[in-house]
Amino acid sequence: MGNASEVRRDTVTVPAGMSPADVKALAERKAQSQVSSGERISFVHLHGSRPAPGSSGAELEWRYSYHVIPSDGTAEE
Repeated sequence: MGNASEVRRDTVTVPAGMSPADVKALAERKAQSQVSSGERISFVHLHGSRPAPGSSGAELEWRYSYHVIPSDGTAEE
């Protein structure tokens, strides 16, 4: 099972009122920055948002997950 795929979870904080498409683009960039050079992101899924701690509603914290696979695409299913 050496090259198994993996689902990871994280959050991104954005200004309130940002479109879900823009949030997803930011989440994809953040996810890509957190994988090694031998991995790539195959999808990002937004799970919802809540007011960011201490932001008084000016910012939202979005939860998301992303699927990481080896760059050569040989993940075992």
